[in-house]
Amino acid sequence: MALGGKMERFCEEYIVDYNPIRAALRAGYSKTSARAYSYQLLKREDVLERILEHQEKFIKNSLLDNKNRVLRELWEMYERAVQAKPVTVWDKELKEYVETGEYQFDDKIAMKCLEFIAKLGGMLSEKEAEKSQKKDSFEIIVKVDSDED
Repeated sequence: MALGGKMERFCEEYIVDYNPIRAALRAGYSKTSARAYSYQLLKREDVLERILEHQEKFIKNSLLDNKNRVLRELWEMYERAVQAKPVTVWDKELKEYVETGEYQFDDKIAMKCLEFIAKLGGMLSEKEAEKSQKKDSFEIIVKVDSDED
């Protein structure tokens, strides 16, 4: 349901700080009428419904932003985990660590990151994740839709 003019703006502004007087002022009501109108508006069912709609929209947008941020950070962590790190040993003669020519990867962190990415992306259900944790290995099956036929 959409309200008109200042009432709609009041609903949008109210979820900013949940202060009805400030919301009324930001919506364009005068200083003298903001207090009275703000409390009258909060008694109206249509205004309360519209406020709830704005809250739901705000929460969905916030959750999407958070999900995207978490996915980015997980991917960065995964990339760091799969980078080759040289194995070093202490050389008594040189009195310093020297590279052995071998490299290691942090496969446990890499696999955990892939598991979380798959869960957040909807590619892995909770049951599948529980099954994979009981096994020694982890398998991710990704379905890719292709336009090629």
